[in-house]
Amino acid sequence: MPTLTKTNALFRLMEYFLTQNEISSYDEQILDEFGCDQKTLERYLKEIESMYAHITVIKQSKKKVWRLEGVSDIFEEFVKNSDDISQLFLMAQEFDPEIFGEMERATLSRLARDDEEIFLFRNSIMEELQSSREKKIFKNLKLAIKNHEYRTIVCGHDKQATYKNIKCLKLVFMDNNWYLAFVDDEHRFRLRRLSFIEEVGYSNRNAYQKSSISKYLKFLPILQNSMTLYGTETKVATIKANKNIAKYFESDMKRFLPSQKFQENLNDGSVLFTVEYTQELEILPFIQKWLPDLIILEPKELRDAYMQKLTATLKNHSN
Repeated sequence: MPTLTKTNALFRLMEYFLTQNEISSYDEQILDEFGCDQKTLERYLKEIESMYAHITVIKQSKKKVWRLEGVSDIFEEFVKNSDDISQLFLMAQEFDPEIFGEMERATLSRLARDDEEIFLFRNSIMEELQSSREKKIFKNLKLAIKNHEYRTIVCGHDKQATYKNIKCLKLVFMDNNWYLAFVDDEHRFRLRRLSFIEEVGYSNRNAYQKSSISKYLKFLPILQNSMTLYGTETKVATIKANKNIAKYFESDMKRFLPSQKFQENLNDGSVLFTVEYTQELEILPFIQKWLPDLIILEPKELRDAYMQKLTATLKNHSN
């Protein structure tokens, strides 16, 4: 059994405290999991004791036992000292008041009162999960991903479609919507809006091996939006942001797209940047949002496609 790093060991001990309240440095299960000796485990426990007043040491015969007192207080301390994790809690709480129903209600209510005058959320990761049916679908998909289970899903929108024996990869939140990333029975990568999934059923196949989806998992980190194509050669667009909006595309500003890269500041006050894409629809809607201050310099075919859309827009508005 490999030895856990100190950081991992401390976090794992905190998990143990929340499930069993008391821990001895002679706990054989923990010693085996951590791959360490009794003295090392005792040193870890003493360090946690020094960090949290709610963890105390007591003696049972000749052995020392560390006990967690007041889960509510230590939870509050953890949340308040984490980097704005309370923002995530408040955002979820606003859109689904019951989401933390099984946790320490008094503590969470107190946290909400403390910070509710600071934050306002107009979009939420919980927005599509309001009905009991949607929450059940979300839960079933989480289990399928965790256990590498085949599933069958029924999707609706313009027309109903059934995907049998799919491999669920990830639940992806992007563009203010939840998506299910999965591989269909013909080994094609697909994305479907969670709000369009009407039913999640089981398959009669056994669980699949994680190695069978490794190439798709490697693709997910470069997924830019729902229009990113799997297995398609990536192109690069060079775009100029006019001086009116240049400040939003400076090197130290938050990127609008994951592949966005600052290139240089031009003498006229504009900024050059590049964006990668697999098809025109992946980035043209973004460029249109900044009309008329984003200019496509290259490639020519992308610039031409954009001009055709603008011409069609003008024609539609002149009728």
